[in-house]
Amino acid sequence: MEDLGIFDVIVIGGGLVGTAAALGMASDRARVLIFDGDDGSFRASRGNFGLVWAQSKGANNRDYATWTRRAVADWPMLEQEVKALSGVDTAHKMGNGVHICLDESEHLTRARMVEKMAAHGLPHDDTRMIDASELREMFPGVGPDAVSASTSSLDGACHSLALYRGLAASAQAAGARLVSNAKVRAIKTEKGGYTVRTDTQSAHADRILIAAGLATNELAKPFGFPEMVHPQKGQILVTERVAQTLPVISSQIRQTPEGTILIGDTKEDTGLDDSSSTAGLHKLAQRAVRIMPALASVRIVRSWAALRVLTADGNPVYDESPTHKGVYVATTHSGVTLAPAHRGPLAQWILNGQLPPEFQSFTAGRFTQQ
Repeated sequence: MEDLGIFDVIVIGGGLVGTAAALGMASDRARVLIFDGDDGSFRASRGNFGLVWAQSKGANNRDYATWTRRAVADWPMLEQEVKALSGVDTAHKMGNGVHICLDESEHLTRARMVEKMAAHGLPHDDTRMIDASELREMFPGVGPDAVSASTSSLDGACHSLALYRGLAASAQAAGARLVSNAKVRAIKTEKGGYTVRTDTQSAHADRILIAAGLATNELAKPFGFPEMVHPQKGQILVTERVAQTLPVISSQIRQTPEGTILIGDTKEDTGLDDSSSTAGLHKLAQRAVRIMPALASVRIVRSWAALRVLTADGNPVYDESPTHKGVYVATTHSGVTLAPAHRGPLAQWILNGQLPPEFQSFTAGRFTQQ
């Protein structure tokens, strides 16, 4: 077995969470090793919709709302850093994010969410409901079935695959070492720290960050963590390239810089089945045409499905093992939106013990209590 040596931190998981944290720690001159899984791993990072979204996150948890808005505000700095280190343009765009409601039931559900957000009293939060008339001024191509929408100037989107590539390249440019096709088989307590083993390699560090998506439960269990995450399938349709026609960023339909339109996304409890289904994609297409009738004449060129990494309450987990000092867990379904927070405060917590105040809501122990 190849011994890769001694590091300050070993990150298990080379997705958006792991690479963002690794970038932050490597930029602070820590010796960081990232073990990334193999091609058979479930990878939420390569299947997401690419929203940088604040308006609906944290309605039931003020700490999550605050954490999210801080990350959204820091996105331009992350975008510049990634471009400087890796040359990758994440195509980040902000402003006029909308979530469109197609009937009165959807409107009431969304309006209740907006009221909960407003009750937090967060600075600069302009999330509000707009009626069909104002929505059509903002989005002239919206269909007649649209009755209202929630909107916020804080919301935006990015090219999610570019972010995925850019974070990995930036972390390495900052000094981190990335080992791909390296599924972690064991984490052993040794030499006053931890030895991490794959099938062919091993490495040692005093601190371990488990950011392994749906593999987190299995890896974290020996260190006193409860079951934290479960899968939820989401499917997305992609159209042919068309002229830039979308004046707003919608949570259901958005246009990439290349001109394709992404249509998303489903929420399906199918266990570990990440295959596309005709029924799910059909529902997406039907709803998309109701939102924007012009899409009826646009060809679909591909689709994909991926598994979200969710907790029972939808909030992240950032925690240190109750039994093994130096073993940390980070997991969230908002790897795109929260990337700046993982590059900044999360990385500093692991390296320097600077605990963000929001983390009181994000401990794994809340699931043990439940």
